[in-house]
Amino acid sequence: MTHTPTCRLARMSLFATLTIAATTATLAGPAAESWRITHALPAPWSDAPPVGRDLAGQALTFDDGALRGPEPLQCEPARIEPVDLPAAGLFEGNLPAPAGDRARALGLSAFPVETRRVTCPDAGFDFHRADADTLLIGLDNRVWVLSRAAGATAAPDSPTGVVQRFLELHFSGDMAFTPASVAARADFLTPALQRKVVTYFSRPVPEDEVPAINGDPFTDSQEYPTRFAVGEATIEGATAHLPVRFGDGWRSYVLRYRLLQEGTVWRVDDVIPTTGDGLRAALQGR
Repeated sequence: MTHTPTCRLARMSLFATLTIAATTATLAGPAAESWRITHALPAPWSDAPPVGRDLAGQALTFDDGALRGPEPLQCEPARIEPVDLPAAGLFEGNLPAPAGDRARALGLSAFPVETRRVTCPDAGFDFHRADADTLLIGLDNRVWVLSRAAGATAAPDSPTGVVQRFLELHFSGDMAFTPASVAARADFLTPALQRKVVTYFSRPVPEDEVPAINGDPFTDSQEYPTRFAVGEATIEGATAHLPVRFGDGWRSYVLRYRLLQEGTVWRVDDVIPTTGDGLRAALQGR
């Protein structure tokens, strides 16, 4: 009689266990991976107004066999698996033609697009990856943007958390540089920076001259980006610096935000590109 050595049985059992675990992990996706819903983009497939509640600022977690988030983005059990989709297959095939151009306008640029598909007992959701820290999902005539960058989980009163919430507010409204738009963001800006803005707008501009600030200085852009990722802050005394990566379907770039602590509150005092002058210098140069 031939006996199978015990060690071989053990190895076979271990191999089977690891194979099952690997298969289960592939289908279920990463366990307890947290994201933050930051803002929404207009859905290009409908002119109808958005429906459903505002989800900005809500947390969403891909758990082991479950999706945990605000309604309707929750279900258990959930089958979570990766799929790659061409431009025409994104957002359940709802992108108008040419689908590739429409996808780029939303910030997707690499095709096919890596997608996290969540299948629930009575619903299904596709989360499309724009970059390592950003997912997009179409829901209720909106395209919601999710982030897992450092700002997404930072304490609200920390420098990183302050910039996160500032940019969530900024991306949810009028991003044009006007007295009204800056006033709407005043709680996030130092009084010194606000005074410089008031002085800037009080100076007359000749009709034949381009203004010193021609675009949005908070994202250093004329064509606004579709997403942002707030990095970890470096704090030295009452001053903090942190990188913010902005992106869309054509480019990705980094700005440095400087914050000052006044009492216990951190506020934005300057926005500085990798080359050239920052916001403060531009305000002074008019």
